[in-house]
Amino acid sequence: MKHLFENWRGFLKEEYEDQVDVDEEGNVTLYHVGGENLEELAPGLAEKGRKGYSKQEFKTWDRPRVFFFVKPGQEDTGLGRIQGTPYTAKMKFSELYPVHEDPQKLSYPEMREKFREVTGLEPNSPRENNIYERVATLAEELYGYKGFIYPQNGGNIIVATWKKIPVTRIDKFYGG
Repeated sequence: MKHLFENWRGFLKEEYEDQVDVDEEGNVTLYHVGGENLEELAPGLAEKGRKGYSKQEFKTWDRPRVFFFVKPGQEDTGLGRIQGTPYTAKMKFSELYPVHEDPQKLSYPEMREKFREVTGLEPNSPRENNIYERVATLAEELYGYKGFIYPQNGGNIIVATWKKIPVTRIDKFYGG
């Protein structure tokens, strides 16, 4: 099993290596644009103050989460530049599950039973039927992941985490 994880982590690094900077300790630098005077980003609080662009994401999947860019100056492919105060955070790259590739096949129908076992929910619960929730729960409970990494339309890479994360304010995110 350990060998499987090492191989997978290597594949993930190769898959995103030209788009994500991973430091020597295995951390990826994340960028967020949000409100002023933040020391940490808490998904539950972020959900309450979400903007219009986040509301559509939450219609698809209502788990509280915080979104990050992986490059300085990165723009949202649908909205362009996000207004607000820029922050940076660090997160272990190995804690990000590539949801679109789904290498552990957590979205597959045969994983429904495992989801029920992990959560104690009855068959066909709303949480089980939401594939993103099912994958996130299994990724966290079985493998220790704390967020998703995935491509946004246009090729940008986005990270979404459902765990609190400390942030540091930076002077600027977009050039100029």
